Amino acid sequence: MRKKSIFFICIVCISFILSIISACQAPKNISNQNLSYSYRKSENILHPQFLIQHISPTASVLHFSINTAELLYVKSGESTNFTARVALTYRLLKSYDAKHPLDTGSVLLVDKDFSDKPTLLLGKTTLNAEYPNNYVLEVSLQDLNRNISSKSVLDVYKNSTQSAQNFLLCDSAFRQPVFRNVIRANEKLFLSYTGSNLQQSKLFVRYYYRNFPSPAPAFSSYNQKPFDYRADSIFTLALDSQMTCTLLFPKQGFYHLQTDTNSKEGFTVYRFNDEFPYLTQPDDMVPMLRYITTRQEYDDLVNQQNKKKAIDDFWIKNAGGNNERARTVLKSYYTRVQESNLFFTSYCEGWKTDRGLIYTIFGQPNTLYKQQNSETWVYGEESSYKSLSFVFIKVINPFSENDYQLNRSDMFKDEWYRSVETWRQGKAYNEH
Repeated sequence: MRKKSIFFICIVCISFILSIISACQAPKNISNQNLSYSYRKSENILHPQFLIQHISPTASVLHFSINTAELLYVKSGESTNFTARVALTYRLLKSYDAKHPLDTGSVLLVDKDFSDKPTLLLGKTTLNAEYPNNYVLEVSLQDLNRNISSKSVLDVYKNSTQSAQNFLLCDSAFRQPVFRNVIRANEKLFLSYTGSNLQQSKLFVRYYYRNFPSPAPAFSSYNQKPFDYRADSIFTLALDSQMTCTLLFPKQGFYHLQTDTNSKEGFTVYRFNDEFPYLTQPDDMVPMLRYITTRQEYDDLVNQQNKKKAIDDFWIKNAGGNNERARTVLKSYYTRVQESNLFFTSYCEGWKTDRGLIYTIFGQPNTLYKQQNSETWVYGEESSYKSLSFVFIKVINPFSENDYQLNRSDMFKDEWYRSVETWRQGKAYNEH
């Protein structure tokens, strides 16, 4: 997809937008807000992307992008140009429980370069974030032409100069930010380091290839094997005088890049199959059926030569022979798997994580509360005794800030089997 930097189109500072919004809303700490919209990709119209880059001990940059296909372009007055207008505002907070921001800002994005071909608008704004602290960033992006908005909550990790947000991954052609750290085979990318270790002449790279198992059901108690930190291989990449280098990683696995091996922190990029996070090959669509199959059924699926026919037959059988119903439930199931890959991927595919497991089987939570090191998902009415709550605790590891483990409990057993049985009857569980 073509990219263009909105800083070469038009950016106008509009502090009055933020003051109007603030005047209409009383301060509310994020930990008490329902953030379930974060995991509702299919229901949201706007899907902006964000990433944080630390550039100095007192400043950080918020990079952002928006797909022009999601914006409304209209003519204004007698102008012959179709124009999109987008307002971005942010609040930088000390924690999820803080009510009053440490820094605020806003920009108005005006794009007059309308095209029928979808384009990514790219931009950035500077935050006043001092080292060494962690922060929470609340961002709102609004399409002013049709009065729809999108909110996002981002974690800002600035308590170390070796953390991942001291690196910026860009495309090699235009040096524009890449809003992912999943790379493809033969994809050449450009990495810059902006931490304090600016005399470093090389990056140390540890390569790991692991076949992580899918997680156990929500009611199962099991001891997860500790991660073996012995790398499969170790090599270095030369940094130029601007603290930049080119990345090209053809082998699947994940690569942990560091400027200082005395710390476990660093920047990690992941190499899955080239279609990731999407599922296009039948062979890749079998493993996640383990969540709703018996051991015998799953082994039979794995051993079938024609995986596409085996998958179709599985869903048609569970849909009582109704092909249309089978197609509908199959699409619902694999849409959840793909969204799990988008939301929850860390050093393994998102569907293989605990949050991916619950998201696939139970769907989008009705209510989501987030703290610095935990997430609570609520299904059903929060005040009802029939509601179901899952608590995920953040796991500290050097490869990802997106690793959470479910607090498993035997109390989930009945609801787990009920939800699985719903899928096996050819119906999507908790479909909105």
